[in-house]
Amino acid sequence: MKAAEAGLPPAAAWRARQNRSVLVQGRRVGGALSSLFERYVLCFGRKIPYLRRLGVRIGPGCQIVARVKDFGTEPWLIEIGAFVNIADGVVFVTHDGTSRIFRDRIEGGSPYGNSFGPITIRDNCFIGLRSILMPGVTVGEGSVVGAMSLVNKDVPPGVIVSGIPARVRCTVEEYVERYRARMIPGLPSTRPELRRELTRRFWGEER
Repeated sequence: MKAAEAGLPPAAAWRARQNRSVLVQGRRVGGALSSLFERYVLCFGRKIPYLRRLGVRIGPGCQIVARVKDFGTEPWLIEIGAFVNIADGVVFVTHDGTSRIFRDRIEGGSPYGNSFGPITIRDNCFIGLRSILMPGVTVGEGSVVGAMSLVNKDVPPGVIVSGIPARVRCTVEEYVERYRARMIPGLPSTRPELRRELTRRFWGEER
């Protein structure tokens, strides 16, 4: 019970809680409507311009499939360089949320927590499906984060990292050679033709 409600009759305390709940819900609805207006009216539904309005610094030539909400509650702590590809399900974590269970016992504690860290992705990187980037990490230029990795420390330039936690597996140049060894050369450039080619190759029939 809030201090302001202490000493109130039970019915009055209940009404005070209900009024506070209505105000909180009203602020949430107002915030959601404001976000929808910014994204779909001011930014015409385009993800990257909207993320920039939220404070994410994004260089040119980027492709971002990850959802807007996965850029967290402090998108202004995220910097993305040029020609970066971010796959679906990638999550950016810019704060330590564990303090929710003890921050009221810490002198100077903030309702938003007190432990934050920026996330930086340098130019020409690829961040794989459903990876998680933790506070304070930098992904070096030209590096690849493998699918479903947990990045909790800096990634050097020009390497492939993967795993939980992510660790260096090889250099990008070494990976390029492995890729060449297993690639299928001369594939068509349209999706219908690609479907026909690959289903014939792998299933022995067009699907």
